[in-house]
Amino acid sequence: MKRDRPNIIYILGDDHRAEYMRCAGHPILETPNLDALAREGVRFDQAFCTSPLCTPSRTGHYLGQWERRHGVNFNSRSALTERAWSRSFPMVLKENGYFLGWVGKNHVPAGRGGYDSGLFESCFDYWYGNHGHSFFYVKEHPRGAIYRNARLDTQVEVFEEGAMNFLDPQPAFLEACPSPLPSRPMDQPFCLCITFNLPHDCGTTDMQLRPTDDPLYVQKYRDRFDDFPLPKTYRSAWEHAEPKLPPDVYNGIQIPYYDYVRMPETMREKIVRTAQTVTGVDRMIGRLRAKLDELGEADNTILVFSTDHGLHFGEFGLGGKSLLYEPDLRIPLIVCDPRLPSSARGRVAHEMVAIPDLAPTVLELAGLPVPDTMQGTSLVPLVRGEPAVPWREELFAEALMDIQNYPRSECVRTRRWKYIRYFRRTEDPAQATRRFKGTLDDYRTGLDATAFGREQPVYEELYDLQDDPHEERNRIHDPALAGEVRHFRSRILALGASLKEDGVPPDTWEYDNRL
Repeated sequence: MKRDRPNIIYILGDDHRAEYMRCAGHPILETPNLDALAREGVRFDQAFCTSPLCTPSRTGHYLGQWERRHGVNFNSRSALTERAWSRSFPMVLKENGYFLGWVGKNHVPAGRGGYDSGLFESCFDYWYGNHGHSFFYVKEHPRGAIYRNARLDTQVEVFEEGAMNFLDPQPAFLEACPSPLPSRPMDQPFCLCITFNLPHDCGTTDMQLRPTDDPLYVQKYRDRFDDFPLPKTYRSAWEHAEPKLPPDVYNGIQIPYYDYVRMPETMREKIVRTAQTVTGVDRMIGRLRAKLDELGEADNTILVFSTDHGLHFGEFGLGGKSLLYEPDLRIPLIVCDPRLPSSARGRVAHEMVAIPDLAPTVLELAGLPVPDTMQGTSLVPLVRGEPAVPWREELFAEALMDIQNYPRSECVRTRRWKYIRYFRRTEDPAQATRRFKGTLDDYRTGLDATAFGREQPVYEELYDLQDDPHEERNRIHDPALAGEVRHFRSRILALGASLKEDGVPPDTWEYDNRL
């Protein structure tokens, strides 16, 4: 059915490293449907998150803001106000006649009471989701009660059922759902957000290779187990190498989820499960596109595929994320608009783009005005292949969660250089014996203190990405680069200050959001 405005399907993975698609150069992984999206759309090979953690990054996806502005993280003890959420791209679409659907994980606390506010459930016309993590056998977890009408048990396939029934309502599925689900009006444009918790460790660690599982999740890639490459800078627990960061900045103690990085065998097991689940998501995308074609919606439906952030696979012995090195910052990104002329399709764009750019992109593609609260820049000129588009030459990123033992840090990245600075932790003595500690640092104070120079860094790094793409040599004390160091010390303050007005708190409710 032809309409004035396009449909939008916005698909997010979780912990999906940038190179984990065949079209991005992975030598083993099979992603034929993502590859097809890239051939028919535009793939961005220099796409970055700006906060490498689930909650702040996903909030940035929908609001088009840096964390410095929206003020939501696991340690922020806050949730977006209803007013802040009303300026997200899904809500702007809804205000302009779109039917909204949500399938899968939500990790964005919003409304008074956060995840318990019911705001998402009331805003999305079709809500088939859960708050917090979604595990591999998603129906078996207490948070997965809504999915118990699904025929299958595994996350990708359960979410696929929900997405398919959004597109093509099936009475039996709708009637068996614990929460009422409406049928999609066929005369309205729609926006469907599909949000996976894969290949995140909550999903891949939970895989049990059950006889009832799809063979994809039991057998696939196991004949290539030893062929999967480990990162160039991988370090096992038995290698006595100098720590990447000084112990008083980050001692390397991580939550148990990431212990697989310690040995090559367990690291490769994680990689195989990552490959299996990414291929599962890829298969779902193929089936979704076939359904769109069957319904006559394919020529008017834009698909966006990305993730919240990357993940360390044992580089320098590190696991997890929330660090500002390339494995955590770089992400996959494909935008496929079937309305593009053939000359604009199949391109790889090399501009440095960021997650906050996506919300304004979606709204411009839908022909709608972009709220002035959005800080990103629409990618539409790049998607359309317009010549000589002025674009950013530097990118600011921040890692502001200091629980789970992570340090707070900020960086400026250009095509050649990356400058990172770290801040002192004020430890909470009540957690002194815990494996991963919390701190007494005040989140809201820190948003201003670092940006406006009232808190000084305790450690700095400078990497020449042109000569050292794996960030192996910290050049911060190289006399020949003293001018570069001075430049970036100035630029990081200017960029941080440009993202948030001094003394103006984020538009959030106080709420303990550690879900």
